[in-house]
Amino acid sequence: MPPPPSLVIQVAVPVPLDQSFAYSVPAAFEGRIEPGCRVLVPLGSRKLIGVVVGASSDEPGPRIRQITRVLDEEPALSPELLDLGRWIADYYCAPLGEVLKTMLPLAGESRKSKRAILTPEGLLRARQHGNSAQPTDLTGQVLRALVKRPLNHSYLKRKLPGSASVIETLRKKGWLALDEFVEDRKSVRAGNAALNVTPLTADPPPRRLTSAQRTAVDTISASIAGREFRTFLLHGVTGSGKTEVYLRSIDKVLREGKSCLFLVPEISLTPAAASEFYARFGEQVAILHSAFTDPERSGQWRRVREGKARVVVGTRSSVFAPLEDLALVVVDEEQEGGYKQDEAPRYHGRDVAIVRARAAGATVVLGSATPSLESRYNVDRGKYELLQLPERIAGRPLPKVRIVDMRTEFLETRRPDLFSRDLDDAIRQRLEERQQVILLLNRRGFSSFVMCRKCGERIECRNCSVTLTHHRRHGKLLCHYCDYSQPVPAECPDCNSGHLYFVGSGSEKVEEHLRKRFPEARVARLDRDSVRGRGRYEAILHGFREGDYDILCGTQMVAKGHDMPNVTLVGVVSADVGLGMPDFRAAERTFQILTQVAGRAGRGKMPGEVVLQTWSPDHYAIRFASAQDYEGFYQKELHYRRMLHYPPFVATATLTVRSRKLEESLSLSSRLGQHLKEGSPAVRIQGPAAAPLAKLKSEFRYLFLLKARSRKSIAATLRRAKSFAQENRWPATALVTDVDPMSLL
Repeated sequence: MPPPPSLVIQVAVPVPLDQSFAYSVPAAFEGRIEPGCRVLVPLGSRKLIGVVVGASSDEPGPRIRQITRVLDEEPALSPELLDLGRWIADYYCAPLGEVLKTMLPLAGESRKSKRAILTPEGLLRARQHGNSAQPTDLTGQVLRALVKRPLNHSYLKRKLPGSASVIETLRKKGWLALDEFVEDRKSVRAGNAALNVTPLTADPPPRRLTSAQRTAVDTISASIAGREFRTFLLHGVTGSGKTEVYLRSIDKVLREGKSCLFLVPEISLTPAAASEFYARFGEQVAILHSAFTDPERSGQWRRVREGKARVVVGTRSSVFAPLEDLALVVVDEEQEGGYKQDEAPRYHGRDVAIVRARAAGATVVLGSATPSLESRYNVDRGKYELLQLPERIAGRPLPKVRIVDMRTEFLETRRPDLFSRDLDDAIRQRLEERQQVILLLNRRGFSSFVMCRKCGERIECRNCSVTLTHHRRHGKLLCHYCDYSQPVPAECPDCNSGHLYFVGSGSEKVEEHLRKRFPEARVARLDRDSVRGRGRYEAILHGFREGDYDILCGTQMVAKGHDMPNVTLVGVVSADVGLGMPDFRAAERTFQILTQVAGRAGRGKMPGEVVLQTWSPDHYAIRFASAQDYEGFYQKELHYRRMLHYPPFVATATLTVRSRKLEESLSLSSRLGQHLKEGSPAVRIQGPAAAPLAKLKSEFRYLFLLKARSRKSIAATLRRAKSFAQENRWPATALVTDVDPMSLL
């Protein structure tokens, strides 16, 4: 008999419950378990990977189940990261187990699998069968394989095609059992060479700093040297050399033997940043993002943990990298919504990075040409310090911007053309002068939706309350929220009329229009549809940079982070896209993307030009973007936010009630609304109301918007709502909380 367990621990498991669970530890595992270690534990009928969060006050006994296995020789999460996880769980009202699962990039190293094992009866039958079976007998192939040793269920099915039904038959006979176990998957590739990270140049030339850059570098370096927690907002116009400020600051960190975290908002921006950093710092750089395979990500994580890499470049989840001696955190394009996770736990990578830096006594640099209103307002409040780069490097001028009023264009030409005469002429001129062009239309697909001219019906997604987008190249109508697709119908599904009308334009139509209008031009498109497949994004950008293409068109993917010296013209096909969204940040997002894409022009020796086509030429977001006047837009938008009680003047959160049954979502949201009326008067609650996307992925959704000056008041209200749902035994996924939401859709 094994000795009885003597230790009880608390384990956070990835389930939507705000609690950890007590488990006893067999004597064989004692001394091997510390907080931060992963363990395999039973929960109900399942086995889950959880994280040890501390000792328990419970006593060992028959009611407390034992852990199954210890998965780490040393903690996967340091005490610092465990504390950060607890902060995230508390601030974002998220279950600790789900938070810690998100923080563990090694989740792919150990995966749950099933192992086929012969029972004693099966072993006897296998020996009998083996003496008489023919080589073509699939049952005898399976049995002979398992006599030697238990095998992974998936591996067995791959090695013996058609064996799945045989395995199930043997299991029903009692000859074979399927045992669940955790399979270790060790890293097979660790270095950057395996990740196709190519330096831009083997020995980058030194760059002379402008006076504004030198001031920024000196200020940041002094903060690093003093080991002070300070947050700087580096506001630099496009092309002002923010990246060089980052690189010089990181060099200071490495010379002091410390480490640095560099965050970018999207995977698509990582290769460009990584290449430049790798050129400067070599193998000291590690790259972390979700596009890598599990072994690749695991290898990078281990390099960081072992101290072989002291600069981490990656997307929002890289904020959890196991860096020691963190001295600098850089959040590039800090205004981007890509830093906010859109599923539980809904944390904001920028804000979590600041909290981590505060605990480490590190310096934070938030960089942007168009800072978020919240960050800029924190400068006014004295929480952040402002560093400015007001001019482009080498004294290059900002591009000249022209607004084309498409209302006037239509009245004068009587043609609903995609390109105005101004934009058409400007493109033709650049092609003649062998210069390059970037065109933005921030909408995917060929046509926005399909409508019947006879009955007026629009073809909608069957899972979401949105129209389907026409993707002509694949001959499909596609939902951009749930990926449902269907062939383009020949007639109206409602009235059987053949008078279908394709309304609106997307990036795919822009590409086709360019090929027809300028057949001599070499055109590439950059959007989510054109970059499916690993390496496709980098290949398109590399080709454009090397001059293989004359025109690059696409969605917001063309707007950010690209430094193409031969681009002298940027055209925005429709500057109004996004302005009509039912979201208080619509104007801010429009201003940001227009300013960002305009900044792609004129970054080389030749001056740049921008043509903005719009049906709303008097809108303040478009006017300030055309003037590239951030301060003017900031003051105007701040006035509206103050008047309407939106961030940064109040804290916000949303509660979304969802169900696959409309009646149930109505009933649950109504009951919750009645319950919340009795809460704190300091919290203003709007709703419940149907969400702007009332049905999403087959779920009907009702929304509450919470506003308060005190974040503690909002947190208390969210906890009351979650407690109400748990006490009334709501389904685990029926209530969704989102603190500091980036979108109200």
